[in-house]
Amino acid sequence: MAEDWKIHRDKHGCTKPGCPLPTCRSYVAVLEWPACVRHELCDACFADHERRCQGAEPPIFWRALRKQAGSREPVLDLASLRLLFDRLGTVDDERARSLRYFCALLLLRKRVLKMVAPRTAEQERADLVVVDPKQKEMEPVALFAPAIDLSDLSAIKDELLAAMGEDAGKDAEAAS
Repeated sequence: MAEDWKIHRDKHGCTKPGCPLPTCRSYVAVLEWPACVRHELCDACFADHERRCQGAEPPIFWRALRKQAGSREPVLDLASLRLLFDRLGTVDDERARSLRYFCALLLLRKRVLKMVAPRTAEQERADLVVVDPKQKEMEPVALFAPAIDLSDLSAIKDELLAAMGEDAGKDAEAAS
């Protein structure tokens, strides 16, 4: 089950000569679907990537920030997480729906989304019904909790942090 949640990270990085990615504090993380591989791109490389994707499915992406040296707090760009939540809604895949559910939990905690009362039969069956309070015209989104084994919970957390730009493995090593 834990392998179903594995988001692989592209270890090669950008091969474009002179790419500023290694020194950028802000970058774009792109989730390649259905391979579930995360790529990090500078703004210029992302613009090239978007041009290549035109006509195909739009990329699933979010803006990420590197942690400052010595910082133990995760850096979470809420606007990018909100965008990731929307993009995952366009993917018809069980893993994408599960990741969207966990994104919604983070966004609820940070009060970017809020829970609302169900209005339809489908929403009645859902585990969460959420809206963005800043978007008055937004239809409520019904989300269903993924079936997970409690022993996989830590791995899922690590994978979501890895997807958002955090390296939980490094944090765990630093804490030891």
